[in-house]
Amino acid sequence: MRTPKSYIDNLEKGIVTEQMLCDVLFSYNKRAKNWRDKKRQYKHSYSPNSYAWFNSALANEQKYYGYKSQILHLLTPDCIHEEVYENDFESIYNYYLFFVVGDHSFHEPIDKEDLSNYPELQVVRIQNLVTKGASSAKLLSGAFADKVREALLNKEAEIIINKKDKT
Repeated sequence: MRTPKSYIDNLEKGIVTEQMLCDVLFSYNKRAKNWRDKKRQYKHSYSPNSYAWFNSALANEQKYYGYKSQILHLLTPDCIHEEVYENDFESIYNYYLFFVVGDHSFHEPIDKEDLSNYPELQVVRIQNLVTKGASSAKLLSGAFADKVREALLNKEAEIIINKKDKT
């Protein structure tokens, strides 16, 4: 997607709106998932370069999930999602901080041991979490997303959340 002029203008003024933040998080999240899917493809490839491609995809997946995580740590989670699935031998539990930003939601994995760090958050059981990547044509440019992330981390921009939409 082409970066809207209003986003560029806002960032120059040190403002990151909720929708801007949502689009940045969405872009990082979907890029990470695209690399995750490529990694899975390379894992089962017999090409002579598949090992190098796998490692490159893994590095990019981790990079984009890391960028998403850096931003999510600036926000307050809405609740904790507990994902439970069964295999032939046991029940497996995964825990995620759950965030709603704009018209999207995001998950940040946490360890069971970290649940005590969030006593104020309700734990909500969910079905298996299934996610997909997205066409890069639907995402903000990586360069713009990086500028927003860096401005937030360096405290050169402030997040403006539209409170009336959160009720």
